[in-house]
Amino acid sequence: MIEDLDFPFHRFCEFCQTRCESAIPSADYVMVTNIWNETDKIERAFERMAAQTKKPLVWLWIDDGSVDGSYDEIERVSKEHPELEIWIERMPSKKKGDLNTIGRAYTRFMPDFVEKLKDRTVKYYTIQDVGTRPCPNYFARIISLMEANPLVGACSGTVVSEEVAREAGMPMGDCKVIRWDIISRIKKYWALSPDTYLNIKTLSMGYNLKIWRVPVLQDAPSLGTTAEGMFYQGQLNFFIGRPLLGVLLRAIRRMLLRRHGTEMLRGYLYERMRGVWRCDDPEVLEFYGHGKSPLWVILNLLRTRGRYSD
Repeated sequence: MIEDLDFPFHRFCEFCQTRCESAIPSADYVMVTNIWNETDKIERAFERMAAQTKKPLVWLWIDDGSVDGSYDEIERVSKEHPELEIWIERMPSKKKGDLNTIGRAYTRFMPDFVEKLKDRTVKYYTIQDVGTRPCPNYFARIISLMEANPLVGACSGTVVSEEVAREAGMPMGDCKVIRWDIISRIKKYWALSPDTYLNIKTLSMGYNLKIWRVPVLQDAPSLGTTAEGMFYQGQLNFFIGRPLLGVLLRAIRRMLLRRHGTEMLRGYLYERMRGVWRCDDPEVLEFYGHGKSPLWVILNLLRTRGRYSD
């Protein structure tokens, strides 16, 4: 059974007052969950999704090379939930999960996923992590808001206890909802985790981004608030060609705020010494200021909350 069934989600919501509730919209959405070696979380993820008042039309699981039996566990648990239509794809086995290669699985499977759904009534797409428990009315509420705000292309709710954790003002992490029109036009994904990438594509297609205070619980802190996440951010800064001085200044600022600045700098220097690859997606590079003056890049590295909010 799902833990904490009586968690007071409504206390953390900007729409609900005395209880968690929302009208159920007719618009359909599909969901993608990618995993690597997370057998112990799969059954709980199914239970949480089964508790949603608005369930996905299709739930695609991408097993990114697990070696712990995750694929078999998805198949087993899915049979216990006939109310959920489950599709499963599988990458070749690998000994270690890697955030820097998740996008390769999306490039491999998402075009076929889009093609198979061309005759279905899909309007929205969401990313769901196995370690997340959204409010039971989360997708009903978010999709209703998207229906009422046609200029918003991608959005998310807010992680309980992390309301002020992010600086960029972008919808990050899982339970992000994106218009299917945006997803259906993407043919190739950046190799890294598609989170920020999908925000960039949303903006490049003329849509706005939005964060609503609709609550989400997570079994573990959001990656962007952890040392591991900041190491990853440092790697990303190298991949997109940011200058060392700008990354150093941002890292120092994070050190002073005790927000894992040292780990961010380590990630950047680690990839700089390796020099393995750089981003070649023109829209990603433009978003991060490729071709602009080093001063522009450095100043934008130091900017904070609300930079990308609508």
